[in-house]
Amino acid sequence: MADLADTDTATKPTRPSLVQRRAHELRLEIAHKAAEIFVADGDTSATVERIAGSVGISTRTFYRHFPAKEDVVRPLFRESADLIIAELQDRAQGGGDLIEDLVQAWSPQLHDGALTDFELRLMRLIADNAEYRLRWLEVDDELAGRVQKFLSERIVTGDHPALQTLPAVLVVQATRHVFDGWIRAGAEGDVRELLRRALRAVLAGFEARASEP
Repeated sequence: MADLADTDTATKPTRPSLVQRRAHELRLEIAHKAAEIFVADGDTSATVERIAGSVGISTRTFYRHFPAKEDVVRPLFRESADLIIAELQDRAQGGGDLIEDLVQAWSPQLHDGALTDFELRLMRLIADNAEYRLRWLEVDDELAGRVQKFLSERIVTGDHPALQTLPAVLVVQATRHVFDGWIRAGAEGDVRELLRRALRAVLAGFEARASEP
């Protein structure tokens, strides 16, 4: 069984050093503080100086971690992606329904199929800003490579690299499309049912892999 947390199938992931872990924690702290400012006062009020000051760092330190202010949302999406992969790892050998496994993997941060008011306002801001959306797309591209390993154990993906990656790309794009459309439409109802319908549609043409005896 492939390790979904490993982005390189040929090697095992190395344990991050203490310096790397601290840098990761600082980037997350900066990202969460920036999100609070975005939601409270809007993007234009969230200057680099204000974000850095709220964390107690200099602007120079900020730019050491984020080349541009808009990059500050990347850790939020990567944090979400890590939760998705953790859920898929838990379900990798369960033999459950594929669609339901995927829906549940995208659901840990939901609250009975909904977002909190804070989360909804943040996602609306991101959805309406081309630069923030670009970072969302970039992290989703990374996520697709990790989801591919889970799907390759569950469905027949073909022998060409383009076909092997296609299901994961479709799944990730479909989930992003559903969340984006759901948020823009007012985020009414349980988004998990929309996810089920979308995932059934994009995976309908793929054959399930036979279970090992």
